[in-house]
Amino acid sequence: MILNMNLEGLPGEIVNELVCKGIASNKSEAIRLMILHYNEHFCIKQISQYIEDQAAIKKIQFLEKEAKEGKRKTLSEEEALAKYKHLLK
Repeated sequence: MILNMNLEGLPGEIVNELVCKGIASNKSEAIRLMILHYNEHFCIKQISQYIEDQAAIKKIQFLEKEAKEGKRKTLSEEEALAKYKHLLK
């Protein structure tokens, strides 16, 4: 997401202080850190769940790419049910 904003007054001063004190390397990083802190404070989204979701997405994309390139055999629903009947119990 690209976001352009004009920070004036106290919010702008806080961002500048975070950079001056070396807490953030630049203003964009300062804003990212504040968003993550806000997320943690209000429990909006668990970071561990986000990381797991991203890893799962990458794995699925990798498997789909391999299947499309013919590097991985996929089973139809019927083939899978026939092969793994013991799991249906």
